[in-house]
Amino acid sequence: MKKSLISVALLLASSSVFAGNETSATKYPENPILRPLTLTDGTVELSGALAWGEENDKSRGELNLNAAYGLTDNLTIGLGGLNYRILARDNNQTGLELAVGLGIRGYHESYGQGDSIGYGADINGKYVFDKNIAMTFSVGYVNWDEEKLENKGEYRYSIGVQTNIATDWTAFANYTYRDLKDFTQDDAHSASIGLNYAYSKDIDVGLFTGYSDFDALENGYSLDHSLDRTAGIYVTYRF
Repeated sequence: MKKSLISVALLLASSSVFAGNETSATKYPENPILRPLTLTDGTVELSGALAWGEENDKSRGELNLNAAYGLTDNLTIGLGGLNYRILARDNNQTGLELAVGLGIRGYHESYGQGDSIGYGADINGKYVFDKNIAMTFSVGYVNWDEEKLENKGEYRYSIGVQTNIATDWTAFANYTYRDLKDFTQDDAHSASIGLNYAYSKDIDVGLFTGYSDFDALENGYSLDHSLDRTAGIYVTYRF
C-alpha cells in the first residue's frame, strides 16, 4: 500500500463520454494545474520514481516505473489500469472534471499467509479554481484478493490540492483515509506532499515525501512492500 504514496505523487504531478468540445487535437497543458485527468489522444507518458523509506526501523530504497497511453482524449490506459473521463473542463480551463478509474491499487506479501493484490474502482475528480490553484479528490473501493486467507475490502477517500508557487513550480499535497474491512486495523491514514518543476512542456521533475500509519506486520503482511515514511524524486516524460 505504501507504493500508493508514490503513485499519488506521480498522479498529482502529471494529472493528467461526454467531453464537451474536446477533440483528438487537444493540446496537453504545460501548467500542471490545468492538466486533465487523462492524457490526450496518442500521448505516451513514462515516469519513474526513486524512493527511500523505512518502517519499524528497517530502511530501503525502491525504484517504481510507470507507463501510460492516451487511447483517446478521454481514456487513458496505464500499467495500473484505466482512467475514463466522464466530465471535461471546457478547453482544459477552470471548473469541474470527473473520471472513473479501474485497476490495481496495491500489493502485500506474506511469507506464511500468501500474497494479496488489491483491485479497485474509484471516481476521481479535479476542480480548477484558476490557473494557479486546483483541488483533487477521489472516492473508491478496493477488494484485496488473498492467496490463502479470506478476501478483504476497504473504502478510500482522498482529497488534495495543487498550487503554483512560482513560474514552473507547483506544490501539491494529498490526504487519504482508508476505511478497512476485515483487517486487524479498523482504519488507516496517509498523506503526501511534493514539489513539481515543469522543466519543459514534455518533462517534469520533482520531490515528494509521505507518511502512512498502515501497519503491515499488525495486519499479517511482511515489510517487503510496506513503508510508513517515504521520500523520493521522480521524472515524467511525455511524447
